[in-house]
Amino acid sequence: MKILRLLLTGFVVIFFTACEKDSGLKPVNENWEYLASKNGLVNNNILCIEQGSSGIYIGTEFGFSSYDGSSFRNYNTPQGLIHHQVNGLAVANDGTVWLATPYGLSVMSGNQFVNYNAESGLSYDYLYNIALDGQQNPWIATGKGVTYFDGSSWIVYQKDQGNSLVYNIVRDVIVDQQANKWFGTEFGISRFDGNSWQTFLADLPLADFVLDLFVDSQQRVWVGSLAGVSRIDDNNVIHYNTSDGLVYDRVDAIAEDLEGNMWFATQYGVSKFDGSSWKTYTAANGLPEDWVTSIFVDNEDNIWFGTKTKGVAILQHP
Repeated sequence: MKILRLLLTGFVVIFFTACEKDSGLKPVNENWEYLASKNGLVNNNILCIEQGSSGIYIGTEFGFSSYDGSSFRNYNTPQGLIHHQVNGLAVANDGTVWLATPYGLSVMSGNQFVNYNAESGLSYDYLYNIALDGQQNPWIATGKGVTYFDGSSWIVYQKDQGNSLVYNIVRDVIVDQQANKWFGTEFGISRFDGNSWQTFLADLPLADFVLDLFVDSQQRVWVGSLAGVSRIDDNNVIHYNTSDGLVYDRVDAIAEDLEGNMWFATQYGVSKFDGSSWKTYTAANGLPEDWVTSIFVDNEDNIWFGTKTKGVAILQHP
């Protein structure tokens, strides 16, 4: 009996230890919601997420959806979208939605689409992302420079035109509160204040391959690259990678919640950074899969994670 009692005790310890490591367990103090094609989402391969006056807009590899909190409205080429893959999007104050695709630009206003391509004035048809300036005019990151639309004409900025753009393959663009435009390229970063240009190059070549840019609440610029994430603060650069606590060195998307925590999306999960410590989210503690392609924080401080193949996960604000 003593031997049997010892065996049973060992089994209980092993069982509960295994349960604690079970990838299906979710933290008891965190609430998650999941949205996928079975709920009405147009497609599960998520590329970008933004918020507008009509709700949340979700760009995918096969169309985009608007979500009002209870139902989806889906758009694709039959509705007028220039191409089914939506790489990036921006929502203007008047509700106009600007959509970047590999075959040009779609602008949706009141469910009506107007489309533009290189023949219309874009520098190139392959578009990576869009940012709107204070006048709600778009700055468009393309595979051949940057295109700006002032409401009536198109202006192209390219390295080979002598405008000091550091490289012509521009992966992302953001506009800060001082109206500076930041362009993340596959070979460094360019900042344009409307008159002059400044180039930022990293010590590591992989850090110059920029995938995402983000301006936080303190007006610091965060850079997601193939070598981790960097923070530019008054021209001082601080770099973080897996040795600091980042879950993986390729950072595809960045966001900040209302408490000032930074979130970084990678192919192997998401890292949350509060300025001193790191926390990792994977399929083991809430995500539907490890590969996260986009992050967005809504007005109620809920964190939206777009995944590679399994739709959207929402970490609800407690």
